[in-house]
Amino acid sequence: MSIEEVADELYGLRPEEFIAARNTAAAQAKSTGDAGLAASVKALRRPVAGAWVLNRLVRDDPEQVHGVLELGARLRAAQGTLAAAELRALDAQRRELTRAVARQAVDAVRGEGKPVSAAVVGAVEETLRSAMVDAGVGAALATGRLVDTVSASGLEPVDLSRVVALGPEGGAAPARRPAVDRAARDEAALAAARTASAEAEAALARASEAAGEARRRATSAGRRREEVGARLEEARAAVLALEAELGAATEAEHDARRAQLATTRDERTAQDAAATARRALDRLTRDT
Repeated sequence: MSIEEVADELYGLRPEEFIAARNTAAAQAKSTGDAGLAASVKALRRPVAGAWVLNRLVRDDPEQVHGVLELGARLRAAQGTLAAAELRALDAQRRELTRAVARQAVDAVRGEGKPVSAAVVGAVEETLRSAMVDAGVGAALATGRLVDTVSASGLEPVDLSRVVALGPEGGAAPARRPAVDRAARDEAALAAARTASAEAEAALARASEAAGEARRRATSAGRRREEVGARLEEARAAVLALEAELGAATEAEHDARRAQLATTRDERTAQDAAATARRALDRLTRDT
């Protein structure tokens, strides 16, 4: 049995079953006199939960994995040729696909009673995304021998020795994949710059529209303030005029009250005089 065959069997097991099965396989290899195979088997690392979920996905649904890697290759090839809008559409398709495939992979193991945390779900989705942007990560994923999840940009080298147990061609995983070709890196950087520029232009257009609307609202509010201020000045002038009228009316009322008091006194004096005259007339009348 080769190291690849042993690894393929071990990385299809649950993480909690891995150590015991690995030790058994190493002991069997040693018992047959293959010390080199025994040592290689013993060096195989137990996969983290997210890596195990992805290894199961490769075994249970290779077509889904192929679809992820194929879309990743299309995205990498298209970065230097497509317009920003087309790149954004492909990127949206990538995000949708990675979420869907990650959810499917997690649901499959949850259906077997294996709990999966939100952090593991995020790591599975991020590794699928990384497999799309980085061909080396994609090749490592396709082996079904991941030992860890990974996050890659597609522009910087990735240490595959910590990600996969054996390289895609068998044997130990390379410590680092070859550096990205300068022309490919320049194209990727140019595509990223085009996308960033298009997004910045779109953001500028949105900001300009918002600023224009804000200026229109400010101008309208300024006009409204001026109108209200003019009406307030008119109202203040009207109040001053009314206060003057009220003062004059109050003074006139006071004068009228004083005249009323004076005429009332005169009336009473006249009434008293009339009464006295009537009494004197009555006496004279009675005496004649």
